[in-house]
Amino acid sequence: MKTLVVFLGSRIAGDDTAGYSLYVELKDKLNARMEYIGTDLFRLYGCYGGEEKIIIVDAVYGVKDIIHLDNNEIFNLEEKSKDAHFISAIEALKILREVMENFPEKVHLIGIPAKNLNKVTYDKNMLKRAIKKLMEII
Repeated sequence: MKTLVVFLGSRIAGDDTAGYSLYVELKDKLNARMEYIGTDLFRLYGCYGGEEKIIIVDAVYGVKDIIHLDNNEIFNLEEKSKDAHFISAIEALKILREVMENFPEKVHLIGIPAKNLNKVTYDKNMLKRAIKKLMEII
C-alpha cells in the first residue's frame, strides 16, 4: 500500500517544531513518500499523489503522551476553531475530504504532546516513541 507521510509544524515555534524535527531526522529513511508542508494542512491538496494511506505527524496541545488516531476517530472529533483565522488540522482534514476528488482510504494522525510555543519541551525520547509509532503504521 502506497503511503504518504505529511509532517506539519513550524520550524521555529517551540513545541510546534516536533513535526519538522521528525521530518529532518527521517528524510529519505522511510518506506513512504514524505512531505513537510509547514503549518497549513491545506497544502496537502497540492502534494497528494493518490496514495492509499496518509499519515499526518503534528504537535498536539492538550495531550500528555503520543497519540494515534485513525479514520473514524479523526473524522468523528467535534473540534472547533476559536478564531476565523485559525483552522485546526482536524477541521482542515474534514474540509479536504469533502473537496478533494481523490482522498486517501486510510488516514492516520500521530500527535506529539506540545505545551509551549516559545521553547521546546519535548525530548529525544518522545520523538523516538513517535518514530516507533510511525513505523508501526507504515
